[in-house]
Amino acid sequence: MAEERAEVVLFNVSAGIIEKAGNLTVQEIGLLWGVKHETQKLSKTVSAISAVLLDAEKKQWNSEVKQWLTTLKDPIYEADDLVDDIFTETSRLQRMTRNKTAKEVSIFFSKSNQLVYGHKMGHKVKAVREKLDAVAADRTFYLVEHLEETQVRNRARETHSFVGAEAVIGRENDKQAIIEILLDSNVEENVSILPIVGIGGLGKTTLAELVFNDEEFKKHFDQKFWVCVSDDFEVRVIVEKIMECAQNEKPRNLEMNTLVNELKKEIDGKRYLLVLDDVWNDNHEKWLSLKNILMSGAKGSRILVTVREERVANIVQTMKPYFLRGLSEHEVWLLFKKMAFENGEEPKNPIIKSIGMEIIEKCRGVPLAIRSIGSLLYFKNPEKDWLSFKDNELLKVTNILQTLKLSYDHLPSYLKQCFTYCCLFPKDYKIHKITLIKMWIAQGFIRSSSLDQCLEDIGHEYFMDLLWRSFFQEVEEDQRGNILQFKMHDLMYDLAKSIAASDSTISYLQEEDIHEKTLHVSFDKTILSSWGIPISSYEARRIRTFHLLGGSRYLDKRLDESTCDAIVSSFKFIRLLDLHDMKIESIPSSIGELRHLRYLDVSYNPIYMLPSSITRLHNLQTLRLFECNIKELPIDINKLVNLTHIDGELHLTHMPRGLGQLTKLQTLLQFVMSRNSSLDFKHHGGLKELNGLNKLRGTLEIKGLRHGKEAASESKDSNMKEKIHLQDLTLSWRKEEVDESNVGYNEESLEALLPHGPLSNLQLLYLNGYGGLRFPSAISSLSNLVEFSLYACNKCQHLPPLDQFHSLKTLYLYKMNDLEYISERENNGEFSDSSFLPSLEQLTIQHCPNLKGWWQRQRDSVEEFHNHSLPSFPHLSNLLIQECPKLISLPLFPYLEELVLDKCSLKPLEQTLRMEVINTETPKNLTSIAATSTSSSSTLAASSFIPLSKLKSMEIWIMEETLPKEMMCNLISLQDLTIHNCCGPLPLSRHLTALQYLTVGGSKEVDLTNDGDEMEWHGLQSLRHLHFLYLPNLATLPVGIQYLTSLQTLRIYGCRSLSAIPEWICNLTSLQTLRIWDCPILSKRCEREAGEDWSKIEHIPDLRID
Repeated sequence: MAEERAEVVLFNVSAGIIEKAGNLTVQEIGLLWGVKHETQKLSKTVSAISAVLLDAEKKQWNSEVKQWLTTLKDPIYEADDLVDDIFTETSRLQRMTRNKTAKEVSIFFSKSNQLVYGHKMGHKVKAVREKLDAVAADRTFYLVEHLEETQVRNRARETHSFVGAEAVIGRENDKQAIIEILLDSNVEENVSILPIVGIGGLGKTTLAELVFNDEEFKKHFDQKFWVCVSDDFEVRVIVEKIMECAQNEKPRNLEMNTLVNELKKEIDGKRYLLVLDDVWNDNHEKWLSLKNILMSGAKGSRILVTVREERVANIVQTMKPYFLRGLSEHEVWLLFKKMAFENGEEPKNPIIKSIGMEIIEKCRGVPLAIRSIGSLLYFKNPEKDWLSFKDNELLKVTNILQTLKLSYDHLPSYLKQCFTYCCLFPKDYKIHKITLIKMWIAQGFIRSSSLDQCLEDIGHEYFMDLLWRSFFQEVEEDQRGNILQFKMHDLMYDLAKSIAASDSTISYLQEEDIHEKTLHVSFDKTILSSWGIPISSYEARRIRTFHLLGGSRYLDKRLDESTCDAIVSSFKFIRLLDLHDMKIESIPSSIGELRHLRYLDVSYNPIYMLPSSITRLHNLQTLRLFECNIKELPIDINKLVNLTHIDGELHLTHMPRGLGQLTKLQTLLQFVMSRNSSLDFKHHGGLKELNGLNKLRGTLEIKGLRHGKEAASESKDSNMKEKIHLQDLTLSWRKEEVDESNVGYNEESLEALLPHGPLSNLQLLYLNGYGGLRFPSAISSLSNLVEFSLYACNKCQHLPPLDQFHSLKTLYLYKMNDLEYISERENNGEFSDSSFLPSLEQLTIQHCPNLKGWWQRQRDSVEEFHNHSLPSFPHLSNLLIQECPKLISLPLFPYLEELVLDKCSLKPLEQTLRMEVINTETPKNLTSIAATSTSSSSTLAASSFIPLSKLKSMEIWIMEETLPKEMMCNLISLQDLTIHNCCGPLPLSRHLTALQYLTVGGSKEVDLTNDGDEMEWHGLQSLRHLHFLYLPNLATLPVGIQYLTSLQTLRIYGCRSLSAIPEWICNLTSLQTLRIWDCPILSKRCEREAGEDWSKIEHIPDLRID
């Protein structure tokens, strides 16, 4: 049976039993119940067993030892459940009797229900202890005692930087070879398919990623899609995943025909790149079904497929497969050296290198195995341990999976259970890191020896340790470098699955057998919603994890009430219950009976209220309520003393009184102020509830703040200064008129609501509706601020001194009606270019009608400006200015990559374009503005930098000014240009050699007919997509378009005066797509077969004419 093959890891479970049984409260109340003696004896028995568990777990290759551990598993878990029950009850009773006298406590525990509970528990403790004594006595073999486990995670974290996937060794030649094959212009098919073939762990996916992300290679495609296929080759699922890539959201529950039509809209006539990663399907018919859907791409479209088996490659290929080989001996050593030695340094002792080379021979050039073995040996002494490892453990290895198993065997016990638990997620699943850590905590996998240690921080260390050892991979990070999600390699997943065996399982079928001793189960949501829980799962009475796999968010069926009740009544020992997105309208009140429950997820359900019985869940740590319609939290929420995370943005009208007693709370995304200003409501809590919640971290939004003296006083009660672990803070005031006499109180409120001070970790601050004229000085102490946003702060006249924020990357200003100058200081030239907001990357200024400039000057004239030396942003890459008609001066932005100007002056752009060429030999040594335009890039020395030569995307909307054509010559990297509702001639330049997308629209004034522009069009040799939108006076297409030999797409919408398709359109040899809509004259001339211009366009593959 599979149960016999399961690895048994019990050391951490036994440690938890000992810790809870020895708890002072358990001892004191146990004495009143009369069970103290029995719990002490149980603790002694478990301690004796625990002492030899580490050695036993290492010797599971011995069938006798493994059998002993398997026999021990049931009574150990039974003891854990029992002690957890007692610990829960004693903690609950301690809270109930906290303020009672000794006499009252004695009377309370003499009640019949307490005596019955104590008597029952005493018998149960004795029975399980006797079972454990019997198993312990059965041991006939010797085991070494280890009273505690060596903690090794800190060394990896502190002394070795993680070697990520970006540090790829030995695949550059493979990457170039594949790119060369894919770009071969002699390929006949429009859409061709190249398989990469290689064994597991060889790096096929990594190689495909290198190709997919190559900057030059990207430019050859209009669309790029990446789909992980794995074992489940279902055409519908693959099409849905491609659509998700295209539209950045999962498609709703569409019919297959609709899905296919939507996909064709995305790829028809476009040159696309699709990667199908990890394909196993050898069913030729299934492949043809998918292939037929994908064949409508433009010539040059490519599909890259990674496969392990040659027979799969032969089914999918239209090009000869690329067979990936193992790394060379030299490359193997380079990678191993990075993993096995501190700082990746070569060992000085040649014998160590020799032993290392012999060890990695077993890895057969497979990068995953090299990383795994290298990280394992990093923790061993090369001179003392490597030779023994080579001559003993390594001799048993005959395949890659066994090599990886060696790395697992050397993991500490606490990491083993964390790793194997991940087999609850399917192959290629993107696992959310923070969620996983919370799941580990719920199962008791993470314990702390100190009250000062946060379990989430320890969980992060565990995660990083497993990542560093290559058990995890493919991490995705947010903009700040925090890991959001990751994957497990297929081989690592297979390893976890084989070790966990029947302990953990994924159920996809209703009739699927679930072993009676299974502890952790993931269910496919579609099975649950259609058929309910598999019958066999009810036999697994000690299930601790009931997890639902993510799938379509648009299932029609819902989990019925009886199934919900059955789950609650059947699995009494459950620690984690996941019922997200099952269309549940109410949670059964019986939920309160799950006394072991630590983690409850009811997100994405139409739930309006939580049952009051939920407050009986004494152990609840994580409550997930994303996208529920809950308007208020339970009145007695203060009873949930272990609640650590309330996840989800709710629709709350107020916060419950007593919330402040939840001092373990770390996650509270929203704090909503009651609409009642006097707070007379009995159950409504004010800002004082935040006073003791000093463990809050991550994100917090305080909504509904009031203005005035009373609000300022209440803000001080929040004790926000002590919330030093918060990273993101949003403060939103009510939309109401601020009395002039209350402006000063707004500044007091803000100061009280900021977690300022030297220990503050605040990185994002968003103020919405702040009513002060200025900002309190405390805001300048937020030295770690990365993002600062101000929204509708209409009274505000100046911003705080932004040069204090050396880490600021994003500044967002919106609807600042009274703001005239961003800084109240004058610019006297004291700012050097390298020190002025050195980290700022994104600046957005919208709807600031009176904003004139960054600094105040005596005169706002261009002449005065030319006498001024303006500093520049050394790292600004993204700038958006919208509806700021008076803004005529900003610091210069020569390194910009994206620019949007909408209903504002072009002067800030002109100022930057007129800069002198930058000498890059000195760091960002930007000079003042020169009156003459920049010279051509061809005359510049290599040490020079042309201002705005990195600009890739520019949008100009609704401008009365005309952008001079001669100023476009700097924009040598511009790829995407939009001109909308602007006047004057189209500012084209032959220097726009990188331009790929050009959109001109929405104007009666823009001039496209100037024949002198013909040569300017001729220079746009990279232009592939041209759109003319709503140009009512456009009568003929510009003649210069005929020279655009790379043009693939031409869209003409709403050009009602356009009279004919020119003869020269046949010169556009790359044209694949022509769209004509709302052009009545032109549409008539282009009617299929009958129109006068039909013969000019009938050769174009993708035609759509309204």
